[in-house]
Order: sequence, then C-alpha cells, then structure tokens
Amino acid sequence: MDKENKTIKYNFFHWGPFLYNTSLDKDEVSKIKSLCDKNSKDYRKNLAGIIKHEYELDVKKLFKIINPYVRSYCQAFFENRGEGLGNKIELMAAWVNYMTKFESNPIHTHDDDVSFVIFTQIPKDLKQEAVKYPGKSGGPGTINFLYCINERNEFLNQHTFFPEVGDMFIFPSKLNHYVNSFKCEGERISVSGNFKITND
Repeated sequence: MDKENKTIKYNFFHWGPFLYNTSLDKDEVSKIKSLCDKNSKDYRKNLAGIIKHEYELDVKKLFKIINPYVRSYCQAFFENRGEGLGNKIELMAAWVNYMTKFESNPIHTHDDDVSFVIFTQIPKDLKQEAVKYPGKSGGPGTINFLYCINERNEFLNQHTFFPEVGDMFIFPSKLNHYVNSFKCEGERISVSGNFKITND
C-alpha cells in the first residue's frame, strides 16, 4: 500500500466555552422592545458599558418571552457536552443598552452562571460602516467573544459577529466579551441578562 495515500483515522475535540446563537421572530422582538423603557431604573452602576442609557428590565415578563430559547439552549448544551446544566434556571437580572455613536462596552464578564444578549435594533448605516472597517480586530458595533488573550495561529480564541435584529447569543457568564464604538447615527439596542443555574 502506498503510504502517502494511507487513510488515517483521527479524533478531534471541541474546546472552550459553549457559545449558542439563534434568532427570535419579529413578534418576539416586538414584545421585548415593549418592555424597554428609558423611564425605568438606571442600571449603569451594575454594568461595564461606557453607555449613557442603560435600564433595568422586568425579569418575569422577559423570561416568559425567551423561555423557549432557554430550553433550546439547555438541550443544545447537553447535545454538545453530554451532560446537563442543572434542573433549575432562574433569570436573576436583565437590562437594556441604548448604545449610540462613540459609546462602547469594554472587555468584561457577567455575574451568575449563564448570560445572554438579544439585539432589537441596529442603526441603518452601521453595517456599511463595519464593512468598510480596515482593521484586524472586530469592527464598529460588532460583538466580540474572547476566550483567551493569547493570540496564536493555531488557537481559535475569538468569535466576532455583526448583529442582526433578533439575534440571540447565550454564553457562560465569565466569557469575556466587548463591543467596539461606532460613528453612525442611531441607536444600537440590545437586551441582556444573567441566569443562575442550580440543582434544586
């Protein structure tokens, strides 16, 4: 047998945090937007963002909307890892970010066990601005998940996404992430929150 054409069997292993992405429908996005109110409690003291308008959301009302996606995440986690997360998931906190030009969200993590972000509005010119960005890192308005600081060609340590309306990401709360500033007009609105997982 020609050794150069030998068939080699191998295994490869998924590594790092479980990052889940899905999309909510327009009706669900609309229901979430109806919960967002700039007259709600100012939530900035609890957050890392360099953002003027960040407000608390009603966790009970929000959880009713996103509960099917939380169940989907738990099933996906089990399929990916071969083990469950726990038998009780509680939404501990939720808030809305109204991000505008020149604002940013520096590298940070969240409290509790699992976190999420849902995008309900994207400025109309933001995607064009991001496409034109010539740099190497995540562009304007992107959400960037960073597993480790060490940058090597053989490591996959960052995922960058340009958000679309309805996008939802669920991830371990201690996974570093950040959002770069942008220059266009309009509000980039995102809803986030933290889940606590227990085996009660």
